Amino acid sequence: MKLAEALDVRKGDIVAFVGAGGKTSALIALGAELMACGWRVLATTTTRIGRRQLALMPAALAIQHDSSLISQHLASDRFRFVYDLIHEEKVYGFDADHIDQMLESVSYDICLIEADGARMLPLKAPKPHEPAIPACATLVVPIVSLAVLGKPLDDSHVYNAIGLADRYGYALGTEVKAEWIARMLVDEIMLLKNAPAHARVVALLNQAPRTSELLDQANFIAKLISNAPECPGRPGVDRIIIGSVQDADPIHTLHAG
Repeated sequence: MKLAEALDVRKGDIVAFVGAGGKTSALIALGAELMACGWRVLATTTTRIGRRQLALMPAALAIQHDSSLISQHLASDRFRFVYDLIHEEKVYGFDADHIDQMLESVSYDICLIEADGARMLPLKAPKPHEPAIPACATLVVPIVSLAVLGKPLDDSHVYNAIGLADRYGYALGTEVKAEWIARMLVDEIMLLKNAPAHARVVALLNQAPRTSELLDQANFIAKLISNAPECPGRPGVDRIIIGSVQDADPIHTLHAG
């Protein structure tokens, strides 16, 4: 199954990718799918990405807060990553409020936003100022790489490991468990943090081979999320998708939230 189908994206969507373990890859894969269907795909970030990651984008444009040319470029390129500036090998995007304003003057079919940073680690607990999700986001995609399962809870494997340990009382150095990931994915202080109340939420469990113990663990996580009690007044997970975003058919399992 393609990402666009699994995520149930719609024209006009503003998609924010958060968490860790595949945000940039998911953004690029989804953008490529939609570009092939003729959609105008605008991509950007509310944080920063590595300069080497910029080379993975089909086309990129520094706009320095001048959005007048974006629609013109999208009409010809179909998939364009826009950013503010490059400094010390980091590509800087725009703050969430600026993106809200920018989109009002741009003609696009979908906007894809990397709204979180995780230093290339497979799991993330957000810090107080994270993630930077625009208020206009209509779809939030929290991502976890299943490669973290069984790894120690430390800064080599988990971004902000101490934040995760403090939130739930886990001991640093303990092996990361499937139950922890399920708990984080229904927690408004963790992987649901800053998701707009009106936004749909699709959790992506990444790096799950089609047949493996990791796939069994992913399905177990999805079951735990589906059985979690609903909490009125805050967003919940609408569906859980499982796969490997760099595969030709990236998603092979889908669960209702």
